[in-house]
Amino acid sequence: MTSTPACARCYGAQVIRWRPRTVGGVTLTDLQARRLWNWTLARQGLHPDRRLSSAAQISHAALGLHAARLPSPFATVLARSDGPEVALSLFNQSEDLVTLRCMRRTLHLLPVDLAAAAHRATVHYRLRDATRRAHNASVPDHVLTQIRTQLPDLLAEGPLPHRQIEHALAPASPAAVRAAVKIAWESGTLAYLNASGSWNAERRMFGLTRRLHPDLNLDYDPQSATRALLRAYFDRYGPATLADVTWWSALSQTAVLDALDNPEIALLEVATPWSPSAAYMPAERYDQFTAADPDTYATGLHLLAHEDVALKAYAETRDRYLTGLAPRQAFNQIGEALPAVLIDGQVCGTWTWNPASRTVVATLLPGQSATTTRQVHAAAERQTEALRTGWRHPTLPAARPDPRQLALAL
Repeated sequence: MTSTPACARCYGAQVIRWRPRTVGGVTLTDLQARRLWNWTLARQGLHPDRRLSSAAQISHAALGLHAARLPSPFATVLARSDGPEVALSLFNQSEDLVTLRCMRRTLHLLPVDLAAAAHRATVHYRLRDATRRAHNASVPDHVLTQIRTQLPDLLAEGPLPHRQIEHALAPASPAAVRAAVKIAWESGTLAYLNASGSWNAERRMFGLTRRLHPDLNLDYDPQSATRALLRAYFDRYGPATLADVTWWSALSQTAVLDALDNPEIALLEVATPWSPSAAYMPAERYDQFTAADPDTYATGLHLLAHEDVALKAYAETRDRYLTGLAPRQAFNQIGEALPAVLIDGQVCGTWTWNPASRTVVATLLPGQSATTTRQVHAAAERQTEALRTGWRHPTLPAARPDPRQLALAL
């Protein structure tokens, strides 16, 4: 690793002072930067002629499906596939996608290979938090150990709803069982399933990971896992800055720079109009961009999910899609990305789901043309029909979850 001082840029409490080793550098004009950003989106299925054909393929291309809100995975897949059939496949429990908390302690659906890297690279701070939570709830260590030793026998026949797990492990207190289940889930012993069969509800179940995802490697070397995760990040989302990836992963600067000090990664340093900080991407990907079909330099109209991964991948360089907009026009007060209307990679409005009428309502920023307004309204009608295919009327109104709630508030 070189010790060349980088542009010391403060992002929040972080100051990035060192650059990783690179194989060269390039400076992008505004036009080149816009084209590269759209090409990046097109590779992830956000292009009308380059849709992807399965939820696992979409998750692999986008480095996960953000799932902190119940509708998000469904809407994320809708934006990158033709028709709702691919999104409906999310309700078929399979070994293809693993649901876990990982980057920034946020719920994601990931294919098995990426899930292994994300799990092992981030498990240390998730387990620390889960253990602290058990301690704050005054759950003794020996009680946690006792409950965790009972879980494999209890779940030997298959996943069970979390309430049934609590009932079966009585007389232990519900708080103790929840703490033990959370620790077992964060450590990888248990896997989570939402068996509701719709995007507007949650039926929380837990099963043994070794049975639900037998190919998931839980013994990944931590350094190798971190390198694999960050290599995947820059491959999907470069050019990105060190502040971007540190924020996205919630890993320390030391861990990030150590992972990037890897001869397997040939990084190109990229100067962009989005930030004065240096950005990085694989040199091979930049070569592919310069040789790409010019059709991929514009991506058209898309309705992105709440907390869509394409927007959440960045912190310092969000101007690539905000283009001078105030962040509150695309993010809520707690920093979550709003469901966005994206045209050629630029946020031009937001949309919401009206649960009373079961319709999508789009709100455009001022200054949009009449043609754009008509196109967005037509897209909202298509989104309405697609979302209705995965919506189910609650059978128990008293227990109806708000689809805007955070999933898995365990």
